[in-house]
Amino acid sequence: MREFLDFRQRAASYVMRRLPERSEIEVLVILHRDSPEAGVQIPGGGALPHETIGEAAVREVREETGVATPVFGEVLGNLLFRGPMYEHGHQVTSYSWLRTMDARDAWDHTVVSHDEDDGLRMRCEFRPVDRAAIGFGMDRFLPLAAARFAAAFPVAALGRG
Repeated sequence: MREFLDFRQRAASYVMRRLPERSEIEVLVILHRDSPEAGVQIPGGGALPHETIGEAAVREVREETGVATPVFGEVLGNLLFRGPMYEHGHQVTSYSWLRTMDARDAWDHTVVSHDEDDGLRMRCEFRPVDRAAIGFGMDRFLPLAAARFAAAFPVAALGRG
């Protein structure tokens, strides 16, 4: 017999770029300015009841980083977590990659949202994928994200030989 589970749906995003003057793919990471123990993370948060994963991913990136024009790429995979800390006992996090041409290398941002994250202070940084140092297992799909991004936006297509 099948068991249907109630769960919290969460979107997490690898925001990727390759600037014309650089050959390497970079990923956006966030650091919590008031909670350094949170380590290096990627943007993410709970999906609202009416949102698709893509919509939630784009919204969370905008709220947590201030990147104005993230473009959804694709879902890479999902992780199911079980534990008493989740509202329904379970959480599914869907990992996606998004593209941006944001030229900033690093900046401070204050989260603007309608939930408990409102007002959090973040340090946002683009780092080369191989030196991103993303913690807490959030890097699980990063190699796949970089490969899919590279296939979608090869160097030659960006105006370089």
